[in-house]
Amino acid sequence: MSYKLGAMLLSILFLLSACSNSGSSDKDQEKQAVKKASVAKLTEQEVKSALKNDIDSIFNAFNKVGTENGWSTANKADFSKLRPSVLPYATETFADQTLKDLAGEYFCECDAPFHPGTDFDVRFTYEQNKNKIDSSSIDPATELNNMGTLWTFELVKQDGNWKINKWDSKSLQGDDIKLTKEEAKTILSRNGETAEFVKSYESKAAGGTAYLFNVKSSNGERKAAISSKDTSLVSDNENVTEAPEQETAQKTAETASPDTADTQSSEQRSTKADYVAKLSATEQKEKHNDYQSDYQMIEDYGYNYQMWDGLLNEIYGVLQKQLSASDMAALKVKQRQWIKDRDAAAQKRYDEEGGGSLSRVVQTEELAKQTKERCYELVNTYMK
Repeated sequence: MSYKLGAMLLSILFLLSACSNSGSSDKDQEKQAVKKASVAKLTEQEVKSALKNDIDSIFNAFNKVGTENGWSTANKADFSKLRPSVLPYATETFADQTLKDLAGEYFCECDAPFHPGTDFDVRFTYEQNKNKIDSSSIDPATELNNMGTLWTFELVKQDGNWKINKWDSKSLQGDDIKLTKEEAKTILSRNGETAEFVKSYESKAAGGTAYLFNVKSSNGERKAAISSKDTSLVSDNENVTEAPEQETAQKTAETASPDTADTQSSEQRSTKADYVAKLSATEQKEKHNDYQSDYQMIEDYGYNYQMWDGLLNEIYGVLQKQLSASDMAALKVKQRQWIKDRDAAAQKRYDEEGGGSLSRVVQTEELAKQTKERCYELVNTYMK
């Protein structure tokens, strides 16, 4: 009887041990599955998409909640109302520190951090270590007297989602990132514009090599030059010789037959009227909004300036074909002096404000104002 009882006990112990091992095996498999899922490597495009989604969603939340609560200079933001809307895209640490500080500045007319660029077209890098990703990208200059920025980001995976845990920025002022011609073309080929490389040249404004491009858009064609050191846009390309194909076109026009010359003369007679209409149409496209911050003003004035600068280059190109060699030579001298005077006036306004975002507002406003006036002057004074 005791033998049977012992055998029965051994059988029960064996079964219990088997069940315990089976349960342990199942748990180990679950842990392995979780571990494998948590360290899945993301592709470059997946990292870019995760960053862009988080950044855009955070600022969409800022704008939506801010509008709903009427936050402004007089009505300060209450971060406790904004916090739940950003937590799906930001860690609690990042939200309660960086985003809380940003909310205190975002809805008022005061200095505020730049909105991180989300194109990630230039020098994007990333490194993933399990559930953490460190990445960086160049946010290029967007206007004259502006400077490129190096942005760095940290993403961490929480609750199954990649969330921003840190971002930081560093001006490229004084750096030399050795921008390539192809990267410069990418920077200038945005917002429906296309850039065609003309040549490289030594630029005093850039303090080194600059790349010159013809940039085409629905508003016409303009020349743009960009520094290879820090992506800043420079305006000292007036002395740069034209590309061979441009010189050939100009010589062809000068040596055209009488019949062709008559046709060109007819076209030139209608050009002034065409550009008077273009001036009016461009003025209608200017941006003048109700501004929540200085940086929104900078964006709009920068847009206006780039628009008028593009038209100015287009007008100048037409005058190169219309005017005689001697008249054009005289205009070039005046144009170079005008650029110096315009930039000096803009710098003076910047200095008078003592630095900061408001200084950049008035500086960009002055550039836009004077360039617009120059467009009207060239059309009304020189164009046929």
